[in-house]
Amino acid sequence: MTNVEQLIIKLFDDQGNDYLILKKLKKQPQIRKLLQLTNKMENPEIKKKLLPHVEKELRVTNGYKGLYVTRNISDNDLIINSIRKNPRSLGVLKQYFPVQTKILKKLVAQMIMAGQLCMEFSENSDAINLSINENKPEKHEIISQNETDIQPTNDRQQMKEAYDHVGGGRSFVRIHAMRDYLNWPRERFDKTLEQLTSELAIQLHFGDPSVLTQKQLEDSYMDDEGQVCITITWRNV
Repeated sequence: MTNVEQLIIKLFDDQGNDYLILKKLKKQPQIRKLLQLTNKMENPEIKKKLLPHVEKELRVTNGYKGLYVTRNISDNDLIINSIRKNPRSLGVLKQYFPVQTKILKKLVAQMIMAGQLCMEFSENSDAINLSINENKPEKHEIISQNETDIQPTNDRQQMKEAYDHVGGGRSFVRIHAMRDYLNWPRERFDKTLEQLTSELAIQLHFGDPSVLTQKQLEDSYMDDEGQVCITITWRNV
C-alpha cells in the first residue's frame, strides 16, 4: 500500500466512510503535498496525479458529482455500507453516491429483488427509505415436476388474456400486475414470458424501479443481463 493510499484509507476510517469526492483531496494537507496538488486543479488533473499511487486498496469512480476516490470494494458493498450507516431514499442516495445514477438504480433494484434491501413505507404506501434487510428470508420455492417440465399449451393464450385484461387497452402493461392476475408459480410465469420474448411476440421494457413498491419490484422480471423489466408490449404480428 502506498503512502497516499494509507492516508486516504485512514481518512475513510476516521470519517466512517468509503468514498470521497476527488477534489476534496486538495483540503488534506499531507495528501495535497504528496500529490503536489494546487487549488486550481480540477478532477481530471487530480485523477492523473492520484492514479500512480493507487494499487489495491482504492479505485476512482464516476458518480453523481463527478469523480470520486473509493475503497476498492464492490458497488453493492458501497451501497450496503452507506445505507447501513444512514438509511435514506434512492433520490437522496444518488445525489452524492460514487456511482452513476443509471447504474445505481439498476443495482438497487437487483438488491431489492434479491432481498438484500427493503423499503420502508409511510401510511400512504409511498417509499421513504432504503434499508438493509438484516433478516433476509431463505426462499425455497417448491415446484412440481409437471410445473417445471410440462407447460400447458394455452399458457401463451392465458398471458395474452391477462395482458388485455390488466392493460385495459393500454400498450404498456406492468409485469407485476399480470403476475398478480395470473397467480402462477414464478417459474411458469417467467418461462412463458421468456418464450414469448424469444418468439418476438412481446417486447420487454425497462423503467425507473424507484416508482414501484418493493412487492411490485419483486414481482417484475429481471433479464439475463440483470436489468429489471417493468412493462411489456404485445407485438401486432
